[in-house]
Amino acid sequence: RYTTDLSGSTCGCNGALYLTSMHHNTHPGECSDYYCDANSVCGHACAEIDLQEANQFAWHSTLHASTDSTGFGAGYGGGGEGWNGPRSWMGHQYGPFRECIDTTMPFDVAVSFPADASCQLTSLKVVLSQAGKSCPLSSEIKGYSGMEELTEALRRGMTPT
Repeated sequence: RYTTDLSGSTCGCNGALYLTSMHHNTHPGECSDYYCDANSVCGHACAEIDLQEANQFAWHSTLHASTDSTGFGAGYGGGGEGWNGPRSWMGHQYGPFRECIDTTMPFDVAVSFPADASCQLTSLKVVLSQAGKSCPLSSEIKGYSGMEELTEALRRGMTPT
């Protein structure tokens, strides 16, 4: 659980919080450190869980196996004209002065990693809530083909970035 404030993050900005397997990367990359993510930004790919990629108008959470730069996600907004990405919520629910999450004010984020009886990750659940609002927004990402790799990455420990 944490509180986020996106009031200064408008279109084109990405207030991100994610987990990567960076702690287990033993090879320095092109950025002269050990950074890695699913997009190989510094030359090394690794598992990545985007808890929050957001601004006042969009929110996305995405699961990425190390070889899946696109990932599988949930959320609302973004992408520009013709984009057909996830729409877990409606426009009247999330954004500046909206019904459920008013992004001009701080709000709370609860993230959970449900697992089955054998401790295998089954989904990523994200719930956004805000004081004074009675309609929390939730999304759940399940059925992702990379769950086995992400389960192992979480077991080994992931680095918050």
